[in-house]
Amino acid sequence: MVNDKGHGPLHGVRVADFSAHAAGPFAGLMLAELGAEVIRVESAARLDITRRPHTMYGKPASSFELVNANKLSVCLNLKEPQAVALALELAKVSDLVLENFRPGVMERLGLGYPQLRQVKPDIILVSISANGQSGPERRYAGYAPMFAAVGGLGHLTGYPDGPPVELRHPMDHTGGMMAAFCAVVALYAKSPHIPPGKWGSGGISLGQWVDVSVRDIATSFIGPALLDYAMNRREECRRGNQDDAMAPHGVYRCRGQDAWVSIAVGSDQEWQGLRHGLGNPTWAEEPRFADAYRRWVNREELDRLMEQWTIQFTPQEVTQRLQQAGVAAFPSLSAAQLMEDPHLLAREAFSVVEHPDKGRQRAVAPPWRFSSTPARVDRWTPSLGEHNLEVFHGLLGLSVSEVKGLEKAQVIW
Repeated sequence: MVNDKGHGPLHGVRVADFSAHAAGPFAGLMLAELGAEVIRVESAARLDITRRPHTMYGKPASSFELVNANKLSVCLNLKEPQAVALALELAKVSDLVLENFRPGVMERLGLGYPQLRQVKPDIILVSISANGQSGPERRYAGYAPMFAAVGGLGHLTGYPDGPPVELRHPMDHTGGMMAAFCAVVALYAKSPHIPPGKWGSGGISLGQWVDVSVRDIATSFIGPALLDYAMNRREECRRGNQDDAMAPHGVYRCRGQDAWVSIAVGSDQEWQGLRHGLGNPTWAEEPRFADAYRRWVNREELDRLMEQWTIQFTPQEVTQRLQQAGVAAFPSLSAAQLMEDPHLLAREAFSVVEHPDKGRQRAVAPPWRFSSTPARVDRWTPSLGEHNLEVFHGLLGLSVSEVKGLEKAQVIW
């Protein structure tokens, strides 16, 4: 292997990553954090939009750094037939290919699933797209806000007197997480360790094409609303932070600038804990708050009274008081506050990685823990084409002079 770190549950798996922007690269990042060798295929002919210099800051967006750590970077100008041939050679020595072009693009490039199977019959191709590989709108363009909108999730998000709310990076990253999950399942399905009659083919090497639609993912998240309409012809509406059964349930202003705390009460026992945490105010004894239904009916007045109390304290003080009383309460934290959060620091949620220009830098660590095969961030985001020689010479066997010649001809470019 080119990048033989020797750790992680996916150690020994190689991924050829042709993805761009956010959703696809985030899937590749998760696989790389799990120990896979992920080779990111890029081109100077058409830089990833997040690798291009930011119009305001003059440097690549931080989102590119976030989703491309732990990877190797090679350049291939896929408009050139020789570059496509090299891409197929890379697929031949890989276990999985990842891409998030618009449906049909990989086929036009000569890298579609049929072409990949010709060079490696058991290849796994994971394709992420806005609308999926089939259906009348499969070729429609889409960015993150559209995924939630057309999937129905955006319509349910927001306040009753306002428009649907755009969900941006969460949809990209959710699509990436789902693609990474599907990639791991597909790798497991072709594992020779599966007993006959169980998953996959009973030990026969099995590749497949995995179709991940971020629009479908958004739709899957509103299952209760779809079921309610199917059964009752009742259309669920936007309701801000309010819940359909719990009260109080919301985000409340605290002492300080832009300071908030999230509180949710889901049972009578928790209500009693809340009363205790509040210091047993007289209003909490009123009949209009006597049970869960009446608290929900009077939730707006309850929210007003709650905020009269929370505004006296910092979010951390409210959290400590209510958590001690058994009530779910947490501050709404900014990025700066998260980086200094004692719990996250104790969990080692931020890795220290050596940056080529800035020295030791903090990065977001994988949000899971394996006791025997740890996942981690080992290297900073690669520069464009940083590993051309390692991959094309060291892995695919081209001579150094051939690699240099193809770089000069703008094939490896």
